[in-house]
Amino acid sequence: NIDTQIKRERAYAHNLSVAQDRANNDALTGVKNKYAYGAEEKRLDKMLQDGQKISFAIAVCDINGLKQINDTLGHQEGDRFIICGCKLLCDIFSHSPIFRIGGDEFAIILQDKDYEQREDLMEILQRKNTENQKKGDVVIAAGIECYQGEESVSDVFKRADEKMYQNKKLLKGEE
Repeated sequence: NIDTQIKRERAYAHNLSVAQDRANNDALTGVKNKYAYGAEEKRLDKMLQDGQKISFAIAVCDINGLKQINDTLGHQEGDRFIICGCKLLCDIFSHSPIFRIGGDEFAIILQDKDYEQREDLMEILQRKNTENQKKGDVVIAAGIECYQGEESVSDVFKRADEKMYQNKKLLKGEE
């Protein structure tokens, strides 16, 4: 029966789509996960290897104070803290995919509009951090680097990660 076959194929396609979403999305925050970041990195690397001219930047972000929240208020409150930090990033970098790549670590790949406005967006994040430090709310250390002809996306990520750690020290008053 063709009708039954079509229904089976539609159900299979739907179930496959649901499984792919679950495999690529972070259950806690709803943003893309580390697996999805790896796939996007491979896609961009392929574009670079093919000689395509692309402009992008990578921002690496880390929520400050999560360990203290988990240790003093519990992991449920720590999850809430991560969700708040993720929402802050999503609000600021609204045109870019955001990936939760670790417990309290996020990566953002900026292209197009967000790439063009990357300095303004980082300034907004810095202002929000200053406000949140005064209120005792979520503070996010961040570093950003632009693609400058490197062979791989991971090279850009490494530089952004180093900048994030510098910013983390600065936010903690260690510099």
